Amino acid sequence: MADELSDGEIQDLISVGKRRPPSAAQNTDRTPLGYDFKRPQHLNKDQLRLVENIHEQFARLFSSSLASSMRMVVDADLAFIDQIMYSEFAMVLPKPCSAYSFTMTPSGHRAVLSFAPSLLMALIDRALGGKGLGVVEEGRALTQIEVGIVNKLASRVIANIEAAWEARAPIEITDLVLETSPEFIQAAAPGEGVVVVAIEANANRSSGLVQLCYPLSVLEPLLPKRVSHLPARTKQTTAQKNLQTQALGKVKLSVVLQLAKGTLSLTEVAQLRQGDTVSWTRRKTNPPWLSSATGPNSSVVRACTRAGAQSRSSKPLTLRRRTSTAEGPIGHATPFRHGFSPFLPI
Repeated sequence: MADELSDGEIQDLISVGKRRPPSAAQNTDRTPLGYDFKRPQHLNKDQLRLVENIHEQFARLFSSSLASSMRMVVDADLAFIDQIMYSEFAMVLPKPCSAYSFTMTPSGHRAVLSFAPSLLMALIDRALGGKGLGVVEEGRALTQIEVGIVNKLASRVIANIEAAWEARAPIEITDLVLETSPEFIQAAAPGEGVVVVAIEANANRSSGLVQLCYPLSVLEPLLPKRVSHLPARTKQTTAQKNLQTQALGKVKLSVVLQLAKGTLSLTEVAQLRQGDTVSWTRRKTNPPWLSSATGPNSSVVRACTRAGAQSRSSKPLTLRRRTSTAEGPIGHATPFRHGFSPFLPI
């Protein structure tokens, strides 16, 4: 029959099957990628990069707000971004906790803002006149006075969140509620996926995390499926500039106005009497200097004019005995009085 194969042709077919290309054999030996069904990754790399960019800006705004509240230098940086279940986030919250639940538009769903107890204790200690040490007492809830202090910080942080999201997707946060028990925070179902953003703040000798928990239902209308471009990190919106200006406007700074500078010998100082006149080398047309501290040895932070900075002098002062002050420019012949100092704090 024409369809019958000889023994040689059969052996050739078998040998061809045995001589498979090495690439085909390697493809069958590749290990398949694992997939965690319990903790699925709902956001792609572009969306995660966008969330990271937004909250790096939020960390900078939060650092300014916390520094204004504590009146000290505070560093805040993005610690991590994780995709977990809401039940896992609720389990790691301390009992009692200091967490705020709020509603975000346009989704209308709720998200959670959580503060570390050590960070809040440092803020409260600083607000009540302490050094800002975050001493935490286990199992103690906040008092009414402490809640009032924390609420002011929470209001600023909410404004920072809105400002950070404004460049990408304008949002509005309402219905801010403080919760002290993790079981009562009903922001999402236990099995619903959430995105947790953690900001690490370091102030003086205390540090702690500030966590934002976004359910996927909140982020879905805010994040595009494909991110074509990311907003520039260095570009600030008007709202962000206004927030920074408001935060800096509440910072109190001790300023010293320096009218003149010179030297007197110890003999001349010992001979000073009431009614003596000390003549300065500066005239009233020369502008004074502003200093950032309360002493004459502090560094000058800003001269009133460039001419004033250039005309700064430390020549010896002239001591003259007079019973009355001669008429002349202010600073050219000034009567000496007990306790007089040319450094006038403002």
